[in-house]
Amino acid sequence: MSENIPLEQVVQELQMVAQQLVSAQTQVRELQGTIDYLANQIEGNSIFQQVGPLLVEVDDVGTLRDSLAETCRQLNDHAEKLSVRESELRSAYESAVKQFESA
Repeated sequence: MSENIPLEQVVQELQMVAQQLVSAQTQVRELQGTIDYLANQIEGNSIFQQVGPLLVEVDDVGTLRDSLAETCRQLNDHAEKLSVRESELRSAYESAVKQFESA
């Protein structure tokens, strides 16, 4: 990361990344909860999925479970990348603050 980036820019990007990270982590937890709930369903119970404003009965629960697991994995990967970026920005912030204080 460049040392000349203004402190305000670092702070703004850090805030944005932190918000995105929290959102991604929340979505992962919600999806994992849904996957866990599906795993505990009694076979034969109807499962419904929201499609726009409608609730539609799911024909293939296995396909739904696989789809949710893949989405969860992708969101988890994204959250990990955001976490790395957040760490980089925190380091840049600390450097910028030190530069500002020594000026």
